[in-house]
Amino acid sequence: MPRTKIVIASVLKPVYEPRMYEKIGITLSKIPMTDVHLVGYGNVDNKASAALQATGLGQFKRLSLKRLLAPWKIFRLLHQEKPDTAIACTHELLFPFVLYKLLHPSTRLVYDLQENYYLNITHTHAFPSLLRWPVASWVRLKEKILLPFYSKVVSAEQCYLTEMPFIIDKAEVIANKAVIDPAITEKRNNLVKSERTCLLFSGTVSEEYGIYEAIGLAEQLHAADASFYLHIIGYCASDKERHKLEAFIKNKSFVECAALDQPVPHALILEAIAQADWGMMAYSENKATRDRIPTKLYEYMSYRLPVLSTNNLVWQELITHYDAGLCINYRQTHIDLLTRLLKMPGFYRTTADWKDLLWETESEKVKTVIS
Repeated sequence: MPRTKIVIASVLKPVYEPRMYEKIGITLSKIPMTDVHLVGYGNVDNKASAALQATGLGQFKRLSLKRLLAPWKIFRLLHQEKPDTAIACTHELLFPFVLYKLLHPSTRLVYDLQENYYLNITHTHAFPSLLRWPVASWVRLKEKILLPFYSKVVSAEQCYLTEMPFIIDKAEVIANKAVIDPAITEKRNNLVKSERTCLLFSGTVSEEYGIYEAIGLAEQLHAADASFYLHIIGYCASDKERHKLEAFIKNKSFVECAALDQPVPHALILEAIAQADWGMMAYSENKATRDRIPTKLYEYMSYRLPVLSTNNLVWQELITHYDAGLCINYRQTHIDLLTRLLKMPGFYRTTADWKDLLWETESEKVKTVIS
């Protein structure tokens, strides 16, 4: 019996990006007689196994010729691998994958919809203001024209089905829930309380994701109580924004910041979660992120890290259900009271079912939908 081949590919997501690698990739590689090949940004290491191989596209800037050529490098790899199923994890691969299917009609195409790119482009600063609508409209047009060639759309968020009604007929929601590392759980359980209070900002680092709100609140807390400090660990994709942020925090002694110029290995973010006292969800009010449930919220709660969130109704429902933290206005809050609240224990005293936060609830859907 021949083995089944699956290619999972992205252009800007790292090869070992958690959803591509730890979740979908590893889940599919556990199916008997199945080989999985991951393709993504950056370089590969020794994580590959007999059933899970990886190819790195190397390093390149977001706006560069090498990035423009990356989809066609992946197209060439499809010809080499001849997969039974090809999973596109970005809109940039929609057309190359369809072109491959026209040449190889038996190949099954799946679109892993990780973001609503139209809203991301129109409501963030990733592109100059004059280009946002034309670029976003082009991306949406591609999706509407090319998705009929795809067998399935895997949606990382429930809200995408409302925001993109044209995908409903072939969409399956597979949420970006947490994969638990028992070693991190053990570290948190055995964490010795420090005199300092660590506020963690992890993941994507940008203005839209609330980095300046997090810094501003941390600065006020530090002024009220010098034991508070902010730990920033993540990736800032824009050179311009990164340089601005690095200059902004240069003389702020209460900020500890890792290098922001490359994607951070997920293991390092989990180590930061293991050592933190609070996880910050400081997102600004933005239509692109308002109804989404960020992966780091699932992770913070799964590792019982108290969450300090903005007053987002979707996140507030989850945080309240799991007794997971506090929801505040980052820009207008009573600092003296908040300082005392952040020093108090007593969160996560709940009988809620923790399994609902974990990837295990989604993994069987992956096998059914994609394999």
